[in-house]
Amino acid sequence: MEQSVNGRHRRPLLGRRRMLTWLAVGTVTAVGGGVVLRQSLAGAAVTPGGPQPIQGSPVHGQPAQAAPAQAPPVLDESGRKWSDAKGWGGKVPGPGSAVRITDKVVLDTDARVGSLLIDTGGSLVFAKDRSPTLESGGNVEVRGILALAPDSAHTHTLRFPDIDERRFQGGGMTVVDTDTGLWVTGRGYLRLDGAPRTAWVRAAGGLKAGDTAVRLAAAPEGWQVGDELAVTPTAPPSADDFSSAYDLVTVQRIDGPTVTLAAPLQHAHPQVNAGGGAVFGAEVLNLTRNVRIEGAEQGRAHVHLTSSRPADLRHAALRYVGPRAVGKESWNGQPVTEPVLGRYGLHFHMLLDTSRGTVVEGVVVRDAGSHAFVPHNSHGITFRGCISHNTWEDAYWWDGPVDTRNPQVPSDDIAYQGCVASRTVFEPNPRGYRLTGFSLGAGTGSSARDCVAVGVQGATGASGYEWPENSEGVWTFENCLAHNNLEDGIFVWQNSEHAHTVTGFAAYHNGGWGIEHGAYLNDFAYSASVLYGNAAGGIAVHALGRDRGTGFDGLLIDAAGQSDYAVATLKHQLDGEPVTLSRSRLTGYRKAGVAFRATADGKPDDIAVLDCEFGDGPELWLDPDAPAPKQILFRKAGQSQTVALTKPAPGLAAGPWNAATGPANAPTPPRQVALPALKFTDSAPRTGRVTG
Repeated sequence: MEQSVNGRHRRPLLGRRRMLTWLAVGTVTAVGGGVVLRQSLAGAAVTPGGPQPIQGSPVHGQPAQAAPAQAPPVLDESGRKWSDAKGWGGKVPGPGSAVRITDKVVLDTDARVGSLLIDTGGSLVFAKDRSPTLESGGNVEVRGILALAPDSAHTHTLRFPDIDERRFQGGGMTVVDTDTGLWVTGRGYLRLDGAPRTAWVRAAGGLKAGDTAVRLAAAPEGWQVGDELAVTPTAPPSADDFSSAYDLVTVQRIDGPTVTLAAPLQHAHPQVNAGGGAVFGAEVLNLTRNVRIEGAEQGRAHVHLTSSRPADLRHAALRYVGPRAVGKESWNGQPVTEPVLGRYGLHFHMLLDTSRGTVVEGVVVRDAGSHAFVPHNSHGITFRGCISHNTWEDAYWWDGPVDTRNPQVPSDDIAYQGCVASRTVFEPNPRGYRLTGFSLGAGTGSSARDCVAVGVQGATGASGYEWPENSEGVWTFENCLAHNNLEDGIFVWQNSEHAHTVTGFAAYHNGGWGIEHGAYLNDFAYSASVLYGNAAGGIAVHALGRDRGTGFDGLLIDAAGQSDYAVATLKHQLDGEPVTLSRSRLTGYRKAGVAFRATADGKPDDIAVLDCEFGDGPELWLDPDAPAPKQILFRKAGQSQTVALTKPAPGLAAGPWNAATGPANAPTPPRQVALPALKFTDSAPRTGRVTG
């Protein structure tokens, strides 16, 4: 097999009748039966032996070591032109060429190669005033500089058109010849810097099927005629297609906040007044960017970063990424696929502190076969105004331990700001247990603010946001929205060691619970949140408290006629501290505000419902099949007396709550109801270009 310097840039496997030609500045010399390049550039070392480590790069499966922070480089467009045959020794590279760049090159024309290595000291900069497409049959590895930074009138595309996903091997730190994609290694620098576009804006009102214009809540920046938009579903869960009724439309005209569409909407997208100041139109997602990294629909690529130099990733669209392989399981007699390990949409792999300062802004990952955004054991990365749309597996995610016996692998100081997880799917969907838009994994100092999870599919425990079982992180979680997900808005399944807070959350029209709070013992504090029209109800309580106890304080829970109960307790696996529901308003339920439904094969209820308002119908319901409660305390808003609920004695009338009552003492004095007054942003955060 032919190889270049360090044995790292190998040609793709090809048939006997076809050979790849090494192309670069310099001369070609045979060494030991192979072919390497004797570079004529000063200071370019050639090592015909085995792989040699690059300074600052990960080797032998170890993560990159910290390097001094660097400002983004000024792009040098003075290099030789790709189209100039003289720079290539008389012949421009073609589809059969394994190209190695060690000098400065400007891509000024469409090109197709067999593979590409941008070596240390080399750079490939796409001409900003042109719209070139570079296609590669094999890997593109960046040890030097790769920059796609067009002006607003042009488009830069890197495409991998010939991928065979059956050849993928998967893995970690090492470039694998068969796993075709974009690899940034060593001290390589990647700049994807497209023209800014407002990532998403909400509709200013309801939309009807047949509408050909959408009025937005704010005029979008950077949108262009021809852009592709996704309009998210908002219908109640009683509608058959409530979680999948997307419209994909094209922009025909833009007049301030009004966007005229090339074809009418196929679905209605009603505006939802969830209460508490939370009024939501459908999110209108712009999926188009003028920097594009693409595989093909039948052959998906990936982007893999192990470089110790932070990348700058702004306003790029990654499409047809995240390869899959046939797995060991089957469904209805047919094999099902599974993601290829380590080959995700945008994957920061074990960079530790070297990734600090990385900003991923306005990036779209769509039509992906695996996880979209993966900051795996990589710290200090900000994702701002990003979109995952129509992707398989958890969209925003990183690897956790396989079970509770193994140590966690944290990513610290990860920030999701105004990001969207839209239409997240699984194969087959009935096995999509705990599928989620945002997996809030292990680490410290991380945050999710102003994010949206919509259209997540899956089965039991699937959700817009998940606190996963084996990967506890402490997150700041504020002003996030989950709607029209097939199952839950939030799903918690943890036995937590730390206290967690959730504030300013809204969940509407989900097919399960607004919040399903589970596992055995943990301490969560939910406050100032709105849960509206979720099919199973507002809150399901599985877990009891660990140390402080879990509290739900100042919530507006409106079942909107969709569910029997606003809140229900379910099976408690272990005895713990009490759960408290306080200063909230519960309304719109069909049977009762709070149902106590602990199961006989678990532990009894231990819950206090204090200072809450209720709509029509019984406030409480003690399920006759539930075991005798350890303690149920109730004090209605505006009253001073607290009562304890117990199971009625045999033969005695149970009353409207199906319970007997007696006087009791509450842990806190009476307080006023504290309904939320939410202020959600109606558009993605503003973003800009790289400076430098």
